[in-house]
Formats: sequence, C-alpha cells, structure tokens
Amino acid sequence: MTLGKTLKELRRQRGLTLRDLSKLVDLNFTYLSKIENGKIEYTPSAEKIRAIAEALNADELALLKLANKVPPELKSIADNVKARDFFRRAKDVALPEDWEDLLDYLDEKHRARQKTKKREGNK
Repeated sequence: MTLGKTLKELRRQRGLTLRDLSKLVDLNFTYLSKIENGKIEYTPSAEKIRAIAEALNADELALLKLANKVPPELKSIADNVKARDFFRRAKDVALPEDWEDLLDYLDEKHRARQKTKKREGNK
C-alpha cells in the first residue's frame, strides 16, 4: 500500500476531513489531498510525517517507511511489525535504567543461540 492510500484510510477511520487533518498538522489541505492521491513530486519531511502519524494515532515508523524516509540502518526494524512494537513499548514503558537490563537480556539470548548453533555444528 502507498503512503497516500494509507493516510486516506487512516484519516477516514478517524472520521477526519482533509481540512481537519490539515489544521492538526499545519499542512495545506490541497497538499494533503495530493499526497493521498499520489499526485505529489516529493513527500513531506520526516517531521511532518511524524506529525501526521501523531494526529492519526498511527505508527510513525510505518508511515516513514512508506514515504522512504527511514534511514538504511533502521530499515530492518521498520520492516518488522514486532520490532516496531517492541521499540514503541520500550519507549513508553522503560525507565532509563531499564535499557541496560534490556541489552543484557538481548546479549543472553544471543549467547544462547550461539551455543545452540555450536552444538548443532558439532553433531
């Protein structure tokens, strides 16, 4: 699905008109219409896409991906719904000191997988 079709669907699900959304995100409603209908030469800035996502209560990383605004090093995360959910939840729930615990957990998972691979390789 394209960015435009996704935005139109999300906007309609929220019961918003183009004018309503344009006021919420400070973009011209004509420009939003062109985005929705795939008639723009360039996509909005990442900042505007984030504002649109917030106004529509949508996944900002998913919208950024559709707009080709995701940095290459984050593409694998943007492509994975569960990864996006993990980071969204961690951002909302984790305290600063929790990040170290999360990293330790991931390191443990990695070591366990390495041991399993090594055992399987010895068979």
